[in-house]
Amino acid sequence: MSSLAPALYGMEATSCQTKYHSHIKMENRHMTDTQASEPQQPSLYERLGGYDAIYKFAGEVLRTCMTHPAIGHIWSHMSESTFQKEHINFVDFLSVHWGGNAQYRGRDMVTAHRGMGLTEVHWQAVMECMDECYDNFAVPQDIREEVTAFLTKFKPAVIGSPSYRDVVLAHPEMDVAKGMKSVGITWPRP
Repeated sequence: MSSLAPALYGMEATSCQTKYHSHIKMENRHMTDTQASEPQQPSLYERLGGYDAIYKFAGEVLRTCMTHPAIGHIWSHMSESTFQKEHINFVDFLSVHWGGNAQYRGRDMVTAHRGMGLTEVHWQAVMECMDECYDNFAVPQDIREEVTAFLTKFKPAVIGSPSYRDVVLAHPEMDVAKGMKSVGITWPRP
């Protein structure tokens, strides 16, 4: 683990992190001499400081997004429990993809964002919020670039879907329980 984690976030190793590191040590016992001699860069999960640091950072990103004039309204009618579920799913999603041992239980990115009507304006607002949080947490440039590149891979699954509300209002005959496909609207488009 780099000095980024303890210095930046002030976090002690958690049982989750300790369990992860023990697992890595067990795996390393089975490596060949050639593999063991190759220097391995710690995972992004480790370089960021593990689960607790990602939890704190993700919470701050969501808080910052709530204050942004272009996207803050998204959380206007979200319950506390829905927000908490969104936060923990966000943390677990990032942790799993960045080398942690969390289990992501949320929906895939297309399903989670289908019908939200998110646009490039929304995407840019989130990226502005990310930049603000990177600055607030003094995240080094190389890690900023790695995190942003990772998130950008999911952009096609996040933006571009028509708003479900707009589809329902445009199709009064639509059975709302059957979804957009029932009126011939498929997203993402094949």
